[in-house]
Parts: sequence; C-alpha cells; structure tokens
Amino acid sequence: MNYDDIDDSVKDGLNKVLGTALGVAREQLEEQGVFLPFAIGLEPSTGETEPELRLLAVPPTDDPEDPEADIDTEAMAADLVQVLNQEGANFVAVAIASDVLLTEDNQDAIHVVAEHKAGAALAIVQAYQMPSEPGGPWKFAEPAAEAADLSLFSQDA
Repeated sequence: MNYDDIDDSVKDGLNKVLGTALGVAREQLEEQGVFLPFAIGLEPSTGETEPELRLLAVPPTDDPEDPEADIDTEAMAADLVQVLNQEGANFVAVAIASDVLLTEDNQDAIHVVAEHKAGAALAIVQAYQMPSEPGGPWKFAEPAAEAADLSLFSQDA
C-alpha cells in the first residue's frame, strides 16, 4: 500500500506512533547513550477521550552462565512482538523501535517499524552519531522512510 493512498486517520495513527517512538529513542540515547527495543501502542479513542499512547517494553534475559554477556536485543525484539501479538486487539497502531547498525555505511541508527490495523505499515530509519566528547551534542540525520510489511495485524483486521 502506497503511503499517499492511506486514509488521513490511518496516517495520523502511524505518525503518532512513529514520532513518539523516534522521540523516546532519541531521548534515551541522549540521556543513557543507549536504548533497548521497545514499542509504542496507540489505543483506540472511546468517543469521549482522545486515543492514548502506551509504552511497552520487555526485560532483557539474563544469562546465568555468563552474567557479563551482551544483552540479546534480537531476543528482546522477538519477545516484544510476542507481547504485541497477545495485546494487539488493544491497539489501532503500534511501532517497534530498535537500535541497528547500517552495515553498508557502518552507521548506528534508530529503526522504527509501525503498523496500523487498517492494513498499512511503514518504517523509519534515522542514523545518528554519538558525541565526540562527553557531554557533546548528538547528531541525528533526517529520518528516511522505508517500505515495511505487515506482521502484527492481518490484512483482514
């Protein structure tokens, strides 16, 4: 589905979860220097209230045999998808954010994939650079849109 062909209310839902996820990821990077995979879910409006955004996260799994091991962010992202599959009926749109390495450019980036129940999906990639000295400014490139496939919401939802 072409983004230009998407209904305005669906675009609004996708933009809310995408923008919020990018903002949270950037904030975590600037404050902590890192972020773990998380999701933003947009709950439906009840008619009397505006739709609400919810942050969803899963704890990293500790390896009892190697407590110094790196956190497995791929496993965390898979756990997050599992949680969203269970709670998907509670949301009209969701976005999953993760920290990725753009291997072609050897560049760190925020990757956010958003889906809407109406059958639309979109991904955003925003490359970033850590400060060259402690306390220096983070550099964020312009976000770039990518095609994405539906995986949480089926086409007939």
